[in-house]
Amino acid sequence: MGADPQTENSRQAQDEEAESIQEDRLLVERAKQGDTEAFGELIERHRHRAHGWAARMTGDPHMADDIVQDALIRTFLHLGSLTDTSRFLPWFHRIVRNQANMRLRRGGPHRHEKPFTSIGASPSSASAAGRTAVEWDDLDSILFHLAQTAADAASREQDPAEHLMRKELYETIHALLHCLSRKERAIFQAYFFRQLSPDEIAAMYHMSTGSIYTYIHRSRQKLRQEHVRVSLGLVSQKKEGTGMGRRKQLALPEWREGPVFSTLASAMGRMLAAAGQPIGAAELMGTSTIAFRMKVSDRTTFADSLFVFDWKAVIRNVMQRAGFEVNVLCGQLGDSPVPLLGAVERFPIVLRMEEAVVPFIRKHIDLEKPVLYFDTLVSRPFVHEWSLIYGYDDEARCVLLTDPMFPEGKRLSYEELVDNPVRFLAGLGSRLDPEANPPGLSAIYAMKERYNAARNLAMDTIRYAIRYARRGCEYRPRTSYLTYTSGLAAYDRWIGHLKSPNVAPNRYGMGHLTAVYAETKRLASQFVRSVPFEEEPMRLALLASEAYEQAADALDELKQLVPFVRSSEVLSAELRERCAVKLEQARTFESAAVGYLEKCMTILTGEEE
Repeated sequence: MGADPQTENSRQAQDEEAESIQEDRLLVERAKQGDTEAFGELIERHRHRAHGWAARMTGDPHMADDIVQDALIRTFLHLGSLTDTSRFLPWFHRIVRNQANMRLRRGGPHRHEKPFTSIGASPSSASAAGRTAVEWDDLDSILFHLAQTAADAASREQDPAEHLMRKELYETIHALLHCLSRKERAIFQAYFFRQLSPDEIAAMYHMSTGSIYTYIHRSRQKLRQEHVRVSLGLVSQKKEGTGMGRRKQLALPEWREGPVFSTLASAMGRMLAAAGQPIGAAELMGTSTIAFRMKVSDRTTFADSLFVFDWKAVIRNVMQRAGFEVNVLCGQLGDSPVPLLGAVERFPIVLRMEEAVVPFIRKHIDLEKPVLYFDTLVSRPFVHEWSLIYGYDDEARCVLLTDPMFPEGKRLSYEELVDNPVRFLAGLGSRLDPEANPPGLSAIYAMKERYNAARNLAMDTIRYAIRYARRGCEYRPRTSYLTYTSGLAAYDRWIGHLKSPNVAPNRYGMGHLTAVYAETKRLASQFVRSVPFEEEPMRLALLASEAYEQAADALDELKQLVPFVRSSEVLSAELRERCAVKLEQARTFESAAVGYLEKCMTILTGEEE
């Protein structure tokens, strides 16, 4: 006799469920290590299921959208607390359920969080609620009342007071709806005012139902932002009726010797060139200490370690040494998953309001100064990088900025700026020392002063390089599950990832780390070769420079083995071993370089570093 079909189907379903749990477990483990792509894939697997859970609890698919969004944020922030990775789905379900319960406890579907499926309530129930039930500081409440008013318009047309109130309501909503595009406004009105279902709207516009939900969700977000903006009296010139929006574009100078992969250094170099204070790549990378840094995640070879440092301190240090004050605007969105949490966790929570971002950009561009910007929409193969904003256009509502993959630059809308979950902008302020050469000093004395200043700066930089190599980075994330190894010990951690049978090296991260660190070691070599030392200290500095160059050569060979491309390719055991050999060579050479620098500083200071 053949196998029972029902039993066979049950066994097949169990196998598929077990396979799905295993796939979830692997994605969760990668996501816990900071792999945002794995987290995105994990969420895409279960977003539809989560929406179904929330919709069944609330009875309203639109409220379910907001609940799922909140649940995803909490899932991202607390994933490190999930100890049993095979239990992700029940854990995620509990988060969705808790978020739904929180919404419902606020007063149920007919108070602060009114589901729009209830708008079609009978006229008698609407009348019972009365106009006094409207909560004028709550956008959903206004929209709910507007729909009720429209439904009963015919029966109340003869009431002048009611007619006036309805007219004022429409004007209020119209003032808010201007923030939507034409298509967003049409879909929003069809859903909320005409009470068409998402399926019906999708058929009208020849779109998928999922796309309609996305439009509705995005429109609600924009309306909430606009409501906050109007409530605070933040009305732009264009919306007050002045007619023309402003625009300005800077002629951004090239920084031809700038590094390709170190986008922070490249952006700062072009900023200084635009301010009339050009600086060479080796000098910038050395004095900023970027050339001497190396950091690797304790989880695996993720590229996030390249960005985990004190952004404000490094940028201010470079610009102040170049003679400029720095204005910084930073923050993180509280309702979105935030990448690079280890770097931005100390940033304040900020609102999605263009008035908090665009005036900062206008101010500096109008002063002929580009703005340093952290771009999370950078082009592939990069994930996120540093760029420069060099223009704005209020009419087109966009900014012009650089992109490592597009020499001609690109555009970002004001909405995309505001929606960036990591908000970091920096602009040059006034000069710290407008009189670089005080009157009364002879040319010879001024030259001597500059030489001593350059020598002292070189000594400070080398002290930092030695301390960083031996002790690692002082900046450490507060988030417990984000840990990194830095300095010479980072080589050991990196090699350990390649040799461990329990670690799956991240292929993309390997390529990115290698490309950046091969470049920084070569620029470290150039900086050390240029220090203004003499005699034995200079000889030792040249030996250190040669050792850094050899470390860069070994990393260049590693770069050939694992090029910088967007790939999820699994590294073979043989390739991992070859990569480990190149890293061991690079570590040996850099360790020798640090040893020479230590001897150099001992001679210069009479003290052991």
